[in-house]
Amino acid sequence: MLRKITLLAALLTAFAWAQKDLPEGDGKQTTVRVCTSCHGAEMFSATRLGKTEWDAKIANMTTERGAAITDADYATVLKYLSTYMSPAPPK
Repeated sequence: MLRKITLLAALLTAFAWAQKDLPEGDGKQTTVRVCTSCHGAEMFSATRLGKTEWDAKIANMTTERGAAITDADYATVLKYLSTYMSPAPPK
């Protein structure tokens, strides 16, 4: 039981940190939910890529690393990352 509580606390903490590290914008919650289910937001929060590169990165996570993502979530995450985590994000 203690192990489950510790795991839950760690996941909630990671979710809170991820919320803070990423810019606000449409699709942020979906991106946090999908991407931080496998790793922390620190793995990509400072990365700036174009849409093609983000698409390749997400595709790699699904095909090579086994991440599960619906088509709708894929589109949302790609749009969020390519908009707010691009080389020239909106101001």
